Amino acid sequence: MSKLMFGRNLQVKFKSEEEKKEAIEYILNSSNVQMSVENNQDQGAWGQEHRIIFKSSYGVPKSLLNNMTRGNGCCYGRINCKEFFEEIQNYKAIEKSNKN
Repeated sequence: MSKLMFGRNLQVKFKSEEEKKEAIEYILNSSNVQMSVENNQDQGAWGQEHRIIFKSSYGVPKSLLNNMTRGNGCCYGRINCKEFFEEIQNYKAIEKSNKN
């Protein structure tokens, strides 16, 4: 079984492998989601912020709604977790290599 909890404070959690897969596939395939790396260390933060940004709540799986924090006016909500962000990138790379 793969990892189901992510982040230094375990702020991103999934109940099952299926729930995590549904969430990752939604993030990778939805026009409602933007993934970004912000260079906040340039403004005094500890380092880069790895954000998964949701424009609205429409169609978002419950597992992602449970893991997201409130947005800031330009988005409905977001998930800030480098470890989960990297898990999504790894999933995408594996999926791509399996197609080749």
